Amino acid sequence: MNQVLVMAIKDLRLLFRDKLGAFFIIGFPILMGLFFGMVMGGPSSAGAQSKIKIAMVDLDQSEVSGEFVRFMAAHESIALAESDYDAARESVRKGQRMAMVVLEKGFGETAGVFWNQPPTIQVGVDPSRAAEAAMLQGMVMEGIGQLAGQRMTDMSSMSDTLASARDDLAADETISPGNRLLFNTFLGSLENMQKSIDALQTDSSVSSAGPVNAGGFEFAKIESIDVSRKIDPKSQAGQMRQLKSKWDISFPQAMMWGVLACVAGFAISIARERTQGTMMRLQIAPITRSQILMGKALACFLSVILVVAFMIGLGMFLGMRPGNYWMLAIAALCVATCFTGIMMIMSNLGKTEQSVNGAGWAISMVMAMIGGAMIPVMFMPQFMQKLSYLSPIKWAILAVEGAVWREFSVAEMMLPCGILLVTGLVGMAVGTAILTRE
Repeated sequence: MNQVLVMAIKDLRLLFRDKLGAFFIIGFPILMGLFFGMVMGGPSSAGAQSKIKIAMVDLDQSEVSGEFVRFMAAHESIALAESDYDAARESVRKGQRMAMVVLEKGFGETAGVFWNQPPTIQVGVDPSRAAEAAMLQGMVMEGIGQLAGQRMTDMSSMSDTLASARDDLAADETISPGNRLLFNTFLGSLENMQKSIDALQTDSSVSSAGPVNAGGFEFAKIESIDVSRKIDPKSQAGQMRQLKSKWDISFPQAMMWGVLACVAGFAISIARERTQGTMMRLQIAPITRSQILMGKALACFLSVILVVAFMIGLGMFLGMRPGNYWMLAIAALCVATCFTGIMMIMSNLGKTEQSVNGAGWAISMVMAMIGGAMIPVMFMPQFMQKLSYLSPIKWAILAVEGAVWREFSVAEMMLPCGILLVTGLVGMAVGTAILTRE
């Protein structure tokens, strides 16, 4: 055991004797952590979207309701998707849509006809998006105003509407004779206006609706739907809400760059000792081959632990608060085991230092890109998130985050830690076998 410790201490001293190499192991990850932390800005939302996502439920299915839906869909500030009631409500609860708008049956009979009872429009808004609620109501009233203008200029539908209004007036016995005369006069005036417009063949355009009660008329009644927000914890919004500080994402990312630098440094050192004959002299010395390899592996293991511990300590100094220190220690041990095994395989990727260096960093960059060391996995497209399962870095970051802010249970930690341990043990077995054979 003494021989193994001596070998490990020798390799650690050689590694940190190189100032540039030590910078990439310690200094570079710190810069990456600070940079990504500043870019993240904080655990708040990922930013406002350019369009408001609306789920539209048309229960009327009339020509007038279809025209209203088309107007809302054409609005430059709205991304609209038609849906049924239950699916629309669920999409708002899960945060997939900002709000839902429901057009009840009978909407087409009264919408835009301001002498009738105004139609009722139900609106359910995500409670976390209260700022956009007033904006959405304004857009709804604008759409009703458009319908009113079209009904005033569409003579064929106006004739039917006026005739229906006269029939309703004649059948309603509760109206007093004075009011009946007043309404008949009003409807007659509208019929005369319609005939005049029809004869002149004029084109008219109606401006957008103003306030809800413009001109003394109420274009529509807005009823609120209680939509309690239910966020999927696996979604991007759900994960962002779990963050306690902006360093919770950046420092697990950054420590992976230090780990990769350790892996590359020790893989190159093994290749250098083979090309310079140091490995041959060690084999002649009174020390076994297994002790030599165990010393290399132990030195890499300790350096990874050192990097992880240092980055966690710096993150805590800046405000990161791990949720479970015991799980964090286990995650660090699993990460060190995994990348020690990867180092043993990388050291056999070439015959010279240059080939090992090039091949090792090429593989490391691919693992970093798809594993979340550059861009957090939660912000990646779906196909990239699935591809990230192939990268050990994804599981290393997940294990550390599980202890820092994801609040993983023991059962949940078993998956990333188990994958890291298996990867490391297989890597050490394969790498040791190749080095022993050579």
